[in-house]
This record gives sequence, structure tokens and C-alpha cells, in this order.
Amino acid sequence: MKGKTPDPGSRRYWAQVRASERPVLPVSHHSRFTMALAYANSYHIGMSSLAFQRVFELIHRTPEWSCERFFADGTGMPLSVEAATPLNSFGTIAFSISFEEDYVHLLQMLDRAGIALRRKDRGVGDPVIVVGGSCAMINPLTLSEFVDVFALGAAENLLPELLPALAEEPSREAVFERLTTADGFYVPAAFEPGEIPAPKLKKLELSEQQMRLPGNLPTTAIVTPSTEFSDKFLIEMSRGCPEKCRYCWATFGMGRFRWHPTEAILGSLERARPVTDQVGFVATAVGDHPEIERILRQAGEMGFRSAVSSVRIPAVTDGVLEALHASGGRSITLAPETGSDELRVKLNKPIPNAVLFDKVRLIFRQGFTGLKLYFIIGLPEETEEDVRAILDVAAQCRAIMLEELAPTGVIGQIHLGANILIPKPYTGYQREHMEAPDSLKQKISLLNRGVATLDNVSLGTMSVRQAIWQAYLSKADHTAAAPLEKAAQGATTANLLREFRAQIDPLVFEPPKGPLPWQFLRTA
Repeated sequence: MKGKTPDPGSRRYWAQVRASERPVLPVSHHSRFTMALAYANSYHIGMSSLAFQRVFELIHRTPEWSCERFFADGTGMPLSVEAATPLNSFGTIAFSISFEEDYVHLLQMLDRAGIALRRKDRGVGDPVIVVGGSCAMINPLTLSEFVDVFALGAAENLLPELLPALAEEPSREAVFERLTTADGFYVPAAFEPGEIPAPKLKKLELSEQQMRLPGNLPTTAIVTPSTEFSDKFLIEMSRGCPEKCRYCWATFGMGRFRWHPTEAILGSLERARPVTDQVGFVATAVGDHPEIERILRQAGEMGFRSAVSSVRIPAVTDGVLEALHASGGRSITLAPETGSDELRVKLNKPIPNAVLFDKVRLIFRQGFTGLKLYFIIGLPEETEEDVRAILDVAAQCRAIMLEELAPTGVIGQIHLGANILIPKPYTGYQREHMEAPDSLKQKISLLNRGVATLDNVSLGTMSVRQAIWQAYLSKADHTAAAPLEKAAQGATTANLLREFRAQIDPLVFEPPKGPLPWQFLRTA
């Protein structure tokens, strides 16, 4: 019927999506070698990933290579955005995965394509399944029964080894044998189930020297309205973080803080000009680029409206705020993590509330009307008073907002995000356990009741069940295959946590003993 919205994942659906896209640089899909580049979530989420877009660009910059994009939208055979090509038509399927919950989507996409889920059940004629992204670098063991090759590190360092192996070797087994001896790759078939690889495998991150090469600046390859950053040209500012917060994988797993050259960042804007006037600067620590104020100011002078992913509290300055406000920004995101100074110090984030409140005052005085504050609950040594302190911080920030915005006649909004601590590998808390569900629910209830008394303040919280499931997947090994297969078949999280309680609960709620299995990975 005319005007009917096409089914997600159908040929018409992808034709409409493709029509709304604006490539920054033209690419050719006529090549000698090609692969499927998949993101195990929706198009909306996947195209919001600068890392995914970066891999797409790098593949097309490689002579004789191209790729077609796949996402989890729909229920039938996954079809490519570029040409509605079936997923099972490719000899290689490379997945980018940033979130543990997407492991299930990966299995569902393979199943929809008629591809055997377990690697031991695949043979001649089946595609090579490659997984990269932050989850591969955190702990690849969880997916090791399903994935043929894990790419550990930056695509700039890995594709020059991966693509020739795929192009030159005559069989799947020959590809595996070649990559087994290459730095930056983990090939599970080279090990017995449950065997921890030795010697330690390298994760190949971009070095400080590589970061300074203009060609290694990740930017958006395709601008689209259908993302979290609608119509924005994204630019990576830096990698790593100057802080070493105990809960954060990025500060430990991505290496020391380093940034891209200012001239390369500003030069990239010329590529964006023909397709958009909006730019988004993204990084773990956007505001810590040494020339952030100059970059924002010059982007504004070039006619771009700028936004930033988030700003570390110490990096909030008048200059940064003025530049963002002048370009149309009206909301800022900060991450105090806790409400109390004492607990924040224990996180290795010694920023007192007095400094936070000073920065919040600067934000609203500059004319911003939206503030997002992110917190963590379930931290070691956290008390009920620490949780109540989150409400105290919210009330104080609200009072500052009302005072500073009163002359404008505008009432702003403050949103609190309360996530549950998930002790991830390669963090200062990797040997900690997760707090008991009943205790977490009580803390969430306390926050909900308190926020209900604060006008113009909202709260978003994390599901306790989802936190348990994510915590399990982040620390699991090859024995996670059975619960993941059940999840891919549609089992609810509640049923999974109940059926596999004997293997999930010890890993989530008890501190690990002995060597940590994922620590066979090291950063080169």
C-alpha cells in the first residue's frame, strides 16, 4: 500500500535508509575483494559508532577492497544497506561489538543467515567470522565458541594484516594458521576449549606517534539523520584519559592519554562542509585536548554548529562553554559518579563537590538549559549516605540552575543517570564482585523517591537483571556458549539468570580467585 512504512531490514527499508545518507567521500563497491561489515545492533546504534564508520572507510581505502554494511534490523535474512545482498553471500563477516548485550544479536544475525553458530560446526564454504571492537579487547573468551578470529586493537594496525590474509590464503584453515602467529589476533581454534593462550597476545592500539599522522584521524564516513548524532560529522579528538578512575575500562585498556593534532582536526572539517553544518567532537576526554577552545572557536567561525560527547569536570571552562553555546549547544553532560567527596576519592577521581558546583554555575550562567549528571551505585564501601548524597548534589545543582536562569525566565532541566557498577576486566575493580540485587534495588528505590520531590529533575536507572547479565558476559569464558544460545533463541533475562544461576552467580557475586583468565591480553 502506498505510503506504508517498509518492514525493517527489507529491500525497501534499506533503499529508504540509503536515500537519506550523505557520504562524506565517495566510495566504490566494485572491487576484487569484498567482505560484510556488520554491527550487531540496529542501524541507528551502529551508524552512531565512529569506530564502525572508521573501519568502513579504512577498508575502502585499501586497494582492491570494499565492504557492505549489515545491521540487526529485521527478522529475516540480513541484507546489506548498499545492495540488499544476503549476509551469507560473503566469505568474511566482520562484526564490530562495543556492548556485551550485542553478543546475542550477533548470534541471531548468523542464525537468520543460516550460518552455523558454533565455529566447530562450520567448514568449507562457510564465512570467516571476525569480531573486533572494545568487547574483543576486554574479554574475547566469552564468544570464543562462536568466533573464528578476534581482532585486538585499532583497525589501522590490524587491517593491513587481516585483509592480505583473507585475500591470499586458499582456505579458512590457512587464514587461521596465518593469523595465529600475527600480533593483534586471537584465533580460538589454535587452543583447546578452556585453554588460556600463552604467550600473552598483544593488543595493537594506536601509539602517540601514530595519532599524530593526519591519515589516522577517525571521522564520519557517512552522515545520516538516523543516529544518536543526527546529521553530525563526528571527529575523534583523543584516546585514553588523563584520569585513572578505578571503574573505567577505557582509562586502563586504551593506553595513555594522547590526542590528534589540531590542524588535522580543523582540516577534516573541509570534508564535512559539502554534506552538513553540524559537527560532533567525541572522545573519552574531549575537553582535555590542549587546544579544545581554539578548535571549537574556529569550527564556529567556519559556520559549524558544534557538540561534544561529554566533558570532564575539570575541563569545563568559560572558553569551552562560550564556544559551545555560540554554536547552538544548550546541554552539557558531566560525570560526578558519586555524591560524596570521600567516595569519589576512593574511585581515584578526587574532584570535590565544591568544584562541581562551581562548574555547574558556569554552565547555567552561560545560558545552557540542560545538564546531564551520571552516577554509579553499588560501589565498594558505598553506604546509604553516599546514595543520599547523590540527591543532595542534584538538589544543589537544581538550586544553582534556578538562581542562574531566573533572569532569563527559562527553567532548565537536570537529568540524573544512575548506572550499576559492573566490575569489568582491566579496571581497578576487576577483582571485585557485584553488589547483591536486593541492596541495589533498595538504592534505586531511594533515588526514585528522592528525585520525585525535585521539580525539573529526572532520573534514569539501569535494570538490575541487565546489569547481572552484562557483568556475567564481561567476565565469562567459553562456557557462556549455552546461555548465549538460549538468549539468541528468545529466552528472557530473568529465565537465563534462573536457569544458569549455578554458573552465573559465582562469577558475578563472588570475588575471583587466582589468575584472571582474560589477562592473557596485553597492550603493545
